[in-house]
Amino acid sequence: VVVKVQGKWQATWSESLLASKEGSNIVASYRAHWIGTVTPHPPILKEDDRQAVRAILAEMNCTPIFLNPSTRQAHYYGFCKQVLWPAFHNIDLLDLSTSGGGGNHSNHGASANKEATSEWDQSRLDHWWQAYRQVNQEFSTVVQDLVDSRDGPQTYLWIHDYHLSLLPMYLSREGASTKLSRKVFFLHIPFPTSQIFRELECGEDILQGMLHADVVGFHAFDHARHFLNASKRIMGLNYESLVGGLIGVNYMGRTVLVSMSNVSIEPKMIDAALKLPR
Repeated sequence: VVVKVQGKWQATWSESLLASKEGSNIVASYRAHWIGTVTPHPPILKEDDRQAVRAILAEMNCTPIFLNPSTRQAHYYGFCKQVLWPAFHNIDLLDLSTSGGGGNHSNHGASANKEATSEWDQSRLDHWWQAYRQVNQEFSTVVQDLVDSRDGPQTYLWIHDYHLSLLPMYLSREGASTKLSRKVFFLHIPFPTSQIFRELECGEDILQGMLHADVVGFHAFDHARHFLNASKRIMGLNYESLVGGLIGVNYMGRTVLVSMSNVSIEPKMIDAALKLPR
């Protein structure tokens, strides 16, 4: 969370973030560094402010990415929220285009008697898809620059969620400094059935992007099963059971591991809450 208070920029960890917190196994085991977009309040317009925010976040082992507002709008509110989010939650694109989903829902106070109309516009997909690719490419550039600047043991790259599904592929391109880095892609939302997923015009590109990771993780077995089915039915890829309960997908001469990690609780926070007066 980045805000400007009395003329000075301040940054704090968001409670919803998998980041540098007390008790973090990631931070305890690795020299972790975090890369992500920031949406400061108020919005940043000057390079001096960007540099100030970079300096503050560097102390927290973070590197911010400042997206162009129109690119961010098209990537996050366009492609991610109006295409991938409903599709990954098994909403048929045909239903989306006729039910009013995916549009602007700011007019909640409108009369309930008015007939619902859809604001879905297929012509916007190309622009949204281009922005999605552009953001993933920008992340790739920043990650490679950071890896180039650091010495030490092998780098592990932990890539989070559907917003960055192309990133493993971009980081694995020939000549990329991160080509040999170990990559883990974790999806924090469901993966749809292959029948729904194949409706996405960019579906095969997204599958290829995810399959360039060394490990693809899901929260539930059903999500992993849908991913395996889509990989087989759309790309013709076979998979096999491996020792230890993992599943391997054979892709481009490599075995991509597929894992399931259920959402857990925060024991320390629960214990602290139980001690509060009732």
